[in-house]
Amino acid sequence: MIKPGKLILIRHAPVKKKEGFLPEHNPGAIINDDEFKNLAKNIPQDSVWYVSPLRRTMQTADSLSKYVRNRKTIIDSNLIEQNFGNWSGMRISEVWKELRDNAVQHNFSFLCPEISPPNGDSFLDQCKRISRWVENLNFNDSQVIVAITHSGVIRAALSHMLGIEPDKAVGIEILPLSLSLLEVLNEEDCIHRGGRFRLLGVNK
Repeated sequence: MIKPGKLILIRHAPVKKKEGFLPEHNPGAIINDDEFKNLAKNIPQDSVWYVSPLRRTMQTADSLSKYVRNRKTIIDSNLIEQNFGNWSGMRISEVWKELRDNAVQHNFSFLCPEISPPNGDSFLDQCKRISRWVENLNFNDSQVIVAITHSGVIRAALSHMLGIEPDKAVGIEILPLSLSLLEVLNEEDCIHRGGRFRLLGVNK
């Protein structure tokens, strides 16, 4: 009998935003204990947690661990958010001056997937990194893996697992402290059509 594993993708708690500016690369999170209590009800005990090393995700993991225990925590730099490089913390109107003459714009995203900010990386770069990370996960024995990470990482993971083109995936809204759940087959069990991954819920 096939017993699929599960992958739970959690976006970090919200961060303080400065109106009219792009966020800093590594801001802190806004912690609300009641929200973490509710989120913890949807996370199995004794799962393996992978956590982005950025401040807001580490704070989210620490707060969540008060209400649900995990088997172990792995701090994984593959899960960091797309780096906006020199544009981090800049006034949006100033960044737009560099973008408005681009021949191609996106309907739903500030940046097209292929655009790399100066000294940063693109969504396509992020998709490649996350694709490798997903394929290296071990779901033996129906393991549950929890990733506490960022909206861009979750979009990139959905792009890879569900075959969504990055140009479409970049427009998916991922809410703070939301949970997205996927069922995962091991390679040896993936013998028919439909792929290894089944989306059970997003932004829960």
